[in-house]
Amino acid sequence: MRAAMLPPDEPRRLAALRDCGVLDSAPEECFDRATRLLATLTGMPTATIGFVDAHREWFKSRVGTESTAIARRLSFGAHAILADAPLVVHDTRADPRFHTNPLVTATPGVRFYAGAPLRTPEGLAVGVLCAVDHRPRSFDAFEIGVLADLAALVSAEIAARLAARRLARECDRRADLEAERAAAEQRLGDMLETATDWLWETDSDHRFTYVSVAAPSSFADVIFLGRRREEFAATADAPDWEAHHADLAARRPFRDFRYAVPRAGGGVRHIETSGKPVFEAGHFRGYRGTGRDVTAAVEAQAALREMSAKLQALQTSGVIGVIACRGDRIVDANAEFLRLVDRDRADLDAGRLTWSGLTASPAREPHQGDGVDPPLDHPKPFHRNCLRRDGTVAPVSVSSFVIDPAARHWMALVQDVSEQKAREAQIRELAYRDTLTGLLNRRSFNEHLGRSLRKTSRGRAARGALLLLDLDHFKDVNDAIGHDAGDALLRQIGRRLRQGARDGDVVARLGGDEFAVILKDIDDAAGIAACAHRLLETLTEPLMHEGQVIHPGVSIGVALFPRDGSDPAQLIKNADLALYRSKETGRRSVSFFDAGMMDDAAGRLRLVAEVRLAMTERQFRLAFQPIIALADGALVGFEALLRWAHPQRGLVAPGEFLDAIEAAGLKGWLARFTLDTAARQIRAWLDQGLEPGILGVNMTAAQIKAERFADEVAAALAATGVAPARLLVEVTERVVIADDPGIAAALDRLHAAGTRIALDDFGTGYSSLVHLKRFPVDILKIDRSFVSDLEGESENTTIARAIVNLAHSLGMRVVAEGIESEAQFARLQALGCDFGQGYLIGAPVSADAATRWLAGGASRTGLAAGDAAPGG
Repeated sequence: MRAAMLPPDEPRRLAALRDCGVLDSAPEECFDRATRLLATLTGMPTATIGFVDAHREWFKSRVGTESTAIARRLSFGAHAILADAPLVVHDTRADPRFHTNPLVTATPGVRFYAGAPLRTPEGLAVGVLCAVDHRPRSFDAFEIGVLADLAALVSAEIAARLAARRLARECDRRADLEAERAAAEQRLGDMLETATDWLWETDSDHRFTYVSVAAPSSFADVIFLGRRREEFAATADAPDWEAHHADLAARRPFRDFRYAVPRAGGGVRHIETSGKPVFEAGHFRGYRGTGRDVTAAVEAQAALREMSAKLQALQTSGVIGVIACRGDRIVDANAEFLRLVDRDRADLDAGRLTWSGLTASPAREPHQGDGVDPPLDHPKPFHRNCLRRDGTVAPVSVSSFVIDPAARHWMALVQDVSEQKAREAQIRELAYRDTLTGLLNRRSFNEHLGRSLRKTSRGRAARGALLLLDLDHFKDVNDAIGHDAGDALLRQIGRRLRQGARDGDVVARLGGDEFAVILKDIDDAAGIAACAHRLLETLTEPLMHEGQVIHPGVSIGVALFPRDGSDPAQLIKNADLALYRSKETGRRSVSFFDAGMMDDAAGRLRLVAEVRLAMTERQFRLAFQPIIALADGALVGFEALLRWAHPQRGLVAPGEFLDAIEAAGLKGWLARFTLDTAARQIRAWLDQGLEPGILGVNMTAAQIKAERFADEVAAALAATGVAPARLLVEVTERVVIADDPGIAAALDRLHAAGTRIALDDFGTGYSSLVHLKRFPVDILKIDRSFVSDLEGESENTTIARAIVNLAHSLGMRVVAEGIESEAQFARLQALGCDFGQGYLIGAPVSADAATRWLAGGASRTGLAAGDAAPGG
C-alpha cells in the first residue's frame, strides 16, 4: 500500500477547508440528496461525501456505511483529491496502490472505488464524492459523467457556503468599523464636552460661529454664538483689550488672552483664550482657537498674594516660627523660630542651620521626611522634635508648602507645642494609669495582654503567665478603719507589686481590690509558682496606718499562656477561675488553672439551677440547735440553721449552697423563708404547750438592708402571734463594721419593737467598742475558733475572758459557739460565760426531733445522734 502524496498547495487547501465550516457539522439534506442520487443512479451499495483534513477523511454524508471517518493514510479520497478527473479503481486488489490497504483486505473489503474531487471556486480540492462496492466492477462513461455532475453540484454548494461566510465576515468587519467610528466620535464628543478647554471659531467680524459644546459648563448663562467677546465681557477698555484688538486688526495669532465675564449671581469668572487667523484662498475668514476657564487659577494667585501678605505679618509677629528653605538648608527664619531652637542670626547667616540638623530626632514620623529629605509640601500640620543648642528637644507643629518645586524652595510655619504635648502626656497618663496606685489601669492592661498574646501566637515572644490578685476582706478594712486606710493599703500593695515584679513584667490595677501581673518570657511552671509565692509573701506582710496594724490577705489565680488561653478573654476567664479556687480553699494562697476548674464552674451553674428548683419544690428546711444556760443547763432557746433536703444527696449544709443562693438572687426570698418558717415553728411549739425560749435566725447585711426587712419581720411575727422578744436576729461582725445607716435603722426599729439582736462570730473582724455602742446589740456570740483551745491560760482563753468581761460591762449576755468537750464547757463556766451551744449540748436537728426533745424535758443529753442534721 502506498500512501497518497500531499497536494503541492496543502496549506492553502487546509485553510480553505476550515473556511468552508463543514467539518464535524450536523447532517444536511443538500449533501445527503447528492449521496442518495449517486447510489441510486450507479447502483452502488455505498456512497459518501468526505472532506480530507490533515489526519483523516471525515464523512459529511454517507449511504450504506456506519463509519464517520477514516485515517487519511488509508483514505482513497486522499488519492482522489490529487487528480483533476474522477479516480476510478475497478479492482482494488489488482491496484498496487491499494491491494494491501486494510480497507481492501478486510471482509467484506472495498473492491471498487470511484471518487470525484470537490473543489472550491479557487480550484482547491477539499473533499471527495465517491461510490464504493464490495466486489470488482466496471464503471462506464455514463456513470463517470453522473459522478462528475453530482460532484460539480456539491462543489457549487460549497462555493455558495464560502461566499455566504465571506459575506458575513465582511458584514461583521464593516459593522466593527462602524462601531469603532461611532465610538471614536463618542470619545471625541465626550472629550470635547468634559475637557477644560473648548474649541471655537469666529467669522471675519469676530463673532462666534461655533463652540465645541452648547456652552462651557462654567458659563452656562453666557450666550457665545453671534456675539463678540467684548459684548459679554465685564470690561473691554483695559490695556489688555487694546493689545488684543491690535492683534485682531493685524490678523496676528494671539495666546493666553484673559478677560472676565460677569456671573449671573454676582462676581466674575475668568476666560483664557488662544487663537490663530484662518485664510481660504488668500481671504481672511475669521479665527479658530481654544478657550478655558481659569477662574480657579486667578483666584489661587490672589489667595497666594494674600497668603504671602499674611506670612509677612507672621514673619514679624513673633507668635509663630517661620522658615524659608532651599532643599535642606534654612535660608531665612524669623526671631520666634530662632528662639525655639536656641539659635541666633549669626548661625543663620553662616549657613549652619539645616532641616536635617535641627530635626534629627530619634523618633521618626512617617510621611513627613526622615530628617534628611525635607517636607517640601505638607500643608496639614504634623509634629516633629527640633533640637536646641544644648541638645534638649522642643516639640513643634510644622506646616510646609512649596514655593518653587524645581528649585526645591519651600517655606514652613513652626509652632511651639510644648504645653500641648505636656497636656497630652497628662491625658495619656490619666487614660492609661490608675490615679491611686500609679499602676497601669484595666484599659492599658488589656492592650498589653493582647500584644503579649499576639506575639506569642506568631512565635516572636516566649511564653508567660497571667496572675490575677484579689485582696481578702478588703471591705472590712474600709469599714472598720476607714477609706483612708483602704486607699493606703491599695497604694502599698501597688508599690510592693512593682518592687516584687521582674523587669519587663506588666503590673496593673484592674479596679477595686483587683490587681494583675503579666509574667513575660517564662515558661517554667516551677519558676512561675516561685514568682507567685514570692509576691504572696511580700504582699501579706503587715503594715501600719495611723497606729493601726493591717494584715493584708491576698489570693492569687494563675493561668499560663498560650497553654490556658490564646486570647485575652479566655486567659482572663481561666485566671479568674483559678483565683476563685484560691478564695474557695481558704484564701492567702496561689492556685493554677486546670481543666477541672471549668467543670467546677459548670457545676456551680448547675447548682444555681438546682437551688432555683429547690425553692419552687420547697426542699429547704430549718434545723434547730439548742442554746442552754451554762450555769444550770436550762434551755434558753434554739438557733435556726438552714438545710437543703436534696432528693439525691440528703440534707445539705448551707456552706455548700449559700453562694449559689446569692448567685441566683434568692437572698431576699431566703430571708422571708427563714423568718416565716421560724415564726411558724415557735407558734407550733407554743400551741403544743412547749416552751422553746428564744429562736435565733441568721441574717446577712444585704438581707437587713433590704427596704422592707423590718416590715417583713414584723409581718411574720404578727401572722403567727409570736412575741418579738422570742426572736433573736443574729448578724455577723462584718455587718456592724460596715457602719451602714440603713442597717443601723433596721436594727434599731427591730430592737425597739422587742426583737433581740446578737452579734455572731465576734472577735474575727475589725469591730471596735465604738461599733458595739452604736448598734443595739443584746448578745455577743464568741466564735468557735476561740472555743477550740481553752486549756490553761492560752491566748484563746485570754480572748474569751476579754469578750465576756467586755459584754458584761456593756450589759450584754454572751453565747459560746462550738462547745464539743466537757473541758470547754467547764472552762467557759469558770470564765462567766452565760450561754453555750455545740455538739456537746446538742446537734442541729429537725423540727420533729427538737419537738420530741422539748417534750422529753430538754436535757443536755436528750438529743439522739440519729436526729442530728449535718453542718453547724
